Amino acid sequence: MTSQMKTLALVALAGASTLAAAQTTSSVTIFGVLDVGVQRLKNGNKTLNLESIDGMQTSRIGFRGQEQLGNGLSASFHLEGAIGPDTGAGGDWRRRATVSLASKDAGELRLGRDYTPTFWSISRFNAFGTNGVGAASNLVYGFDGVSGTAKTVIRSDNSVGYFLPGGLGGVYGQAMVAAGEGSTGRYVGARIGWAGDGLDVALAASETTNTLAGDKFKVVNLGASYTLGALKLLGLVHNSKQTTREQKNVAIGAHYKVGSGVIRASFVNAKSSNSANGQDYTGKLYALGYVHTLSKRTSLYTTVSKVNNSATGRFLIPGGSAITPGQGSSGAEAGIYHSF
Repeated sequence: MTSQMKTLALVALAGASTLAAAQTTSSVTIFGVLDVGVQRLKNGNKTLNLESIDGMQTSRIGFRGQEQLGNGLSASFHLEGAIGPDTGAGGDWRRRATVSLASKDAGELRLGRDYTPTFWSISRFNAFGTNGVGAASNLVYGFDGVSGTAKTVIRSDNSVGYFLPGGLGGVYGQAMVAAGEGSTGRYVGARIGWAGDGLDVALAASETTNTLAGDKFKVVNLGASYTLGALKLLGLVHNSKQTTREQKNVAIGAHYKVGSGVIRASFVNAKSSNSANGQDYTGKLYALGYVHTLSKRTSLYTTVSKVNNSATGRFLIPGGSAITPGQGSSGAEAGIYHSF
């Protein structure tokens, strides 16, 4: 083979390699959040001071990757685990562990442990999301003023999910089913929403087989937000039922941008009842906070909140002492959030 032929062969080989790489490219990203602060909690007449975590976002570390398969198809994975930066705890993937196949035109099919459709509205349409002393989840999760028993309030194991593709005029949505792989935890749920012109609104519903007796844990919620200049208004109506227990939540809140910061405010009402005993476990949460942005990845934050209960209510800000019916709860925190 002449030197000219060798050169042409090398050029052809390089071109083929480049074409193959363009058709099937892949990438892997390491990402995470560290969120640490100080917190003062008062539940009833007992006060606790502590170093806290996750006041603004849950501390985590994760790996995600995607491979382009050509013709608009891609395969991806997502592994994400919670960590405790105050003690160095962590090391599992309980936040999310999924693998998926997606099409630009047909949407995404996702399998594994993932967030439930009804959870997204709790997180997305509340001024403090589900983190810190101001979190709406302090009142939304559960019945009778205590934590919920459903395995699927936030995430579901063994799930199969479908997500609508983009480019549908602002319409988005997902559906999920989970076998439960046993007598409890079987889940079916869906969410549909629309976002555009500063408005975001979504409706979600789910049903979980939550006990050996086949009791159904049912959730329906409707959330919305509207952004107008520096002001963002948020609202959520959330209803959950199981046998004789029912809880109705209403949450309203706002974000207001001031220079490099955001003022956050929220009010959450929980009307929790149990027809078996005629009790009404009402609670109200008031929260006010400020986030100061130092950079795209780093912020300082502070929040104060207070929970008022009816004579039988036992809602509280978690992390401190238990309370007796009718007692109140309050919290204050300040911390630093850093993403990578």
